[in-house]
Amino acid sequence: MQKQKIAVIGGGVGAITAIYALTQTADWQDKYDITVYQLGWRCGGKGASGRNADRGQRIEEHGLHVWAGFYDNAFRNMRKCYDQLNTLNLRDPDAPLGTMDKAFKPLSHLFLAEKVSDGTDNPWRPWVLDLPTNATPVGTETKVPGPFDMFLRILQIMIEFLEKGEFNEPGGHPFQIAVPDGLVKAHRSIHDHALSMPSDPKKHSAKDTNSLAQMIDDAHALVHNFETPDNLKNDPIRRGLYLLDVGLAFAHGVVTSDTFTSGYDVLDQWEFSQWLRMNGASDASVDWVSVRGCYDFVFGFPGGNTAAAGNVGAGTAIRAMSRLIFTYSTAIFHKMQAGMGDTIFAPYFQVLQAMGVKFEYFQAARELKLNPSKTAIAEIQMVHQATMKDGGLYKPLVDVNDLPCWPSEPLWDQLVDGAKLKKQGIDFECEKSAPTGTPFSLEQGVDFDIVLLGASIGSLPYMTPDLAKASPRWAAMLANVKTVGTHAAQFWLSETTENLGWRDQVEAHNSPTAIPGSPMQTVITGFAEPLDTWADMSHLLGREDWPKNGPKSIAYFCAPARDGETLRQFQRSVSDWMSDELPLIWPKAKGKDGTFDNSTLYPKNNDGLPDQYTRVNMYGSERYVLSETNSVYHRLAPGASGFSNLYLAGDWTRCGLNAGCVEAATMSGIACASAISGEKLLNVGADDLEPGSSTTEKAMFQTNSVSGATWPLTGFYARGEMTGWFMFYERPRAEVAAMLPDGISLGICPTAAPGMHPVGMSFCRYHDVRGSFVPDFLSMSPYGEATFAIPFTCSDEGGQAPFLYPRRLYVDNKAAIWAGKTFYAMNKEKATIDVSDNSFTAANDAGLNINAKFEQHQDPVALSGHAAHGAISDLLDMSFITRRNSGKFLYNAFDLQLDRAYIAPASGQITVADPSEGGFQTADISVPPLQPVMPQGMLGAFRIWCSWSMTNPIDSKRVRHAAKSRHWLRR
Repeated sequence: MQKQKIAVIGGGVGAITAIYALTQTADWQDKYDITVYQLGWRCGGKGASGRNADRGQRIEEHGLHVWAGFYDNAFRNMRKCYDQLNTLNLRDPDAPLGTMDKAFKPLSHLFLAEKVSDGTDNPWRPWVLDLPTNATPVGTETKVPGPFDMFLRILQIMIEFLEKGEFNEPGGHPFQIAVPDGLVKAHRSIHDHALSMPSDPKKHSAKDTNSLAQMIDDAHALVHNFETPDNLKNDPIRRGLYLLDVGLAFAHGVVTSDTFTSGYDVLDQWEFSQWLRMNGASDASVDWVSVRGCYDFVFGFPGGNTAAAGNVGAGTAIRAMSRLIFTYSTAIFHKMQAGMGDTIFAPYFQVLQAMGVKFEYFQAARELKLNPSKTAIAEIQMVHQATMKDGGLYKPLVDVNDLPCWPSEPLWDQLVDGAKLKKQGIDFECEKSAPTGTPFSLEQGVDFDIVLLGASIGSLPYMTPDLAKASPRWAAMLANVKTVGTHAAQFWLSETTENLGWRDQVEAHNSPTAIPGSPMQTVITGFAEPLDTWADMSHLLGREDWPKNGPKSIAYFCAPARDGETLRQFQRSVSDWMSDELPLIWPKAKGKDGTFDNSTLYPKNNDGLPDQYTRVNMYGSERYVLSETNSVYHRLAPGASGFSNLYLAGDWTRCGLNAGCVEAATMSGIACASAISGEKLLNVGADDLEPGSSTTEKAMFQTNSVSGATWPLTGFYARGEMTGWFMFYERPRAEVAAMLPDGISLGICPTAAPGMHPVGMSFCRYHDVRGSFVPDFLSMSPYGEATFAIPFTCSDEGGQAPFLYPRRLYVDNKAAIWAGKTFYAMNKEKATIDVSDNSFTAANDAGLNINAKFEQHQDPVALSGHAAHGAISDLLDMSFITRRNSGKFLYNAFDLQLDRAYIAPASGQITVADPSEGGFQTADISVPPLQPVMPQGMLGAFRIWCSWSMTNPIDSKRVRHAAKSRHWLRR
């Protein structure tokens, strides 16, 4: 068997883990010939780090990297990689970072920088949360709770805290949280009711769901009643109330949506904070640091504007935060014991190279070119950035205290004209513009068969213009999956953080039982911009190579960067921030003038920043991938690039986590390897639900027509034929909303003018109407029917899915009236109706008078080929919503079989007088004909000839779910 040549573009987490996963498959050496083409001198992408030989071999990162305890896939791969380091005799287990357990150490506490305006000079109150550890080794979980199971787990943990008194321990407050009386019972009731519901969410009844939602609403009202000014001044009570406020908003949002049955992605149409507010959270709790910290965690500020509102899809935020807090193994965080490059990418590189994977450094991709049919990658245009002396392979690693590490700049002595290149200050990693160098090409069938694209999406605009031109999906991905620049600062200090006054600040605002021992190993977010997140990385001092009187602590800071920010601008803003903000958490670093004492930095330097490390990540793959509202729907899955030999790997793909982090990139890499190899590789958390039941897949298979009914309903439905006139016109939204019954509200019609909403009338003649199981000769007598309906309405059960509400139907057939009322809860009434080829009249004893005249302007044509087919389908293929006398809603689909329908434009003059309550709207209107081009706004009038079918009313629940799924797919 001939090996497939795989050209790998990029060496970040996604690409490297994809390669590593392939090498763990059986007989991979006989199947694949893998070559990594790497920009510059090191692997790592956004996770690349280097050692500065001129400054104590200090670690210089792209930013702050701390692994979360829920990184099941990343830790599983990493453990296996370290084991292979040992078995391949590449590293002794007793060596520095000789095993994974030496490479990572658990960290159970975190801090939130709570800002409270209390009239003092320092509003910052560092709040420590020391979360319980568990006995589960990292990387051993094989399954993630689905949305309903996760909901139950969150409720259970909250109840345990409440019942054990850990939130309101007398005099202790180990979590610094207190909850007023009355909330324990409310939350226990919610928990008990949820536990009583079927474990399969598809079996949840509307009654149970509504009861659960009502319990949540009642508890939420109780929380809001407790949010008094006096309570909110008390730190533990304020924190407890805000946590419950946010938690109950989450609970209400997932219970009243399709999350349990369709996964978290259905919520990404809403921005996270807006979604919390929409589900009852107060503005104060949403603006609070625990929610703000969610945005800081994922750099969730488009354009890097941290002064503006953040933007993260609600579903993506909930999935990531719930996994972070409620599914971690051992501890919530795990700190690497060296740099990201040393701990992650050096072991991967050593193992992969030893197994036969080839690495070509200083070889950068510039553009992927398609074959003539635009279906596959035919060529990769590349550049040689530098040449190795004597044509040898570049050896990228250096030893620092017996640990293989990447240097922070190329090893110039291995390059031709290396000294000259160094003097020129060339930056091989900068992607402000496409990489330059000596051009060459990789050819399909010669140099590669498969392309594994591991560069991040920030590099793809210059790499893939050919793909964007050929594929609307690719173009949509580039347009909608956004990135943000980041900036970072690393300080080496001549004092410990305790001597800088940090512990004093913590002790001033936290219970003694909550404060970790020394060293505290702080990780805190929510602090002042432009550097809102800080981690004490002093444990790395022993991995660096300082003289005897070297630094005593290390601090890493990071945050989003404004688009276009330069390093000089950033350094100026950092200097101002150090003077104004940093002394508030490090009060003993304050100089005589009240600003930061620069001599605290190591080496002592009154000029401040020159000897510290600052960087701005503004271009290409350095940029951080955002998870903005609606963007998840535009991500492409690793095996679904749209091009036959192109596979994708990176945290920008549709990978199951869909947020910028190591675990998302790892999951993408595993999915990429699965797609290439055809083997189903373990990928924990890649699906919220079982495969095949995701929102998109469900929507693609679901239909609201009778063909989607399950046995025994498949053979039992209504059917018939009809011809008639349809027209829609606009009225003010308030006027239309007043015509709806309780429980049904107006949705959004995309073609309506601002402040307006469509209503519709149809005047039809029906014949051959019967049950599907009834022979033709028993059909109802032909009859006329006038309908007044309101499209684009919504119900609480149906979420944002649009339904058509038939407000009143006048019919001249008693059997049709009885069947419509009895089976479908249609508001049908008797009228005398006369129908001809160009007119329709209806009247009754209650004063109804409808007079409609039409002019048909063209011969009938097949609707399937008409320019307005899509617009007509959007209106007429909408499921119906009606309400029984009991108040229960009924959902049915009136399928006009539009693929086989014929239409003709018609203009109309309609007058309506209807004094009955809940009847037609009074009207005297002229309706223009349907236009021969795709209409803008309302459609115009048309006549239609079609067969139709009506779903069985027992099928109501399925029709509702189908309508909701179809709505998500159409977004």
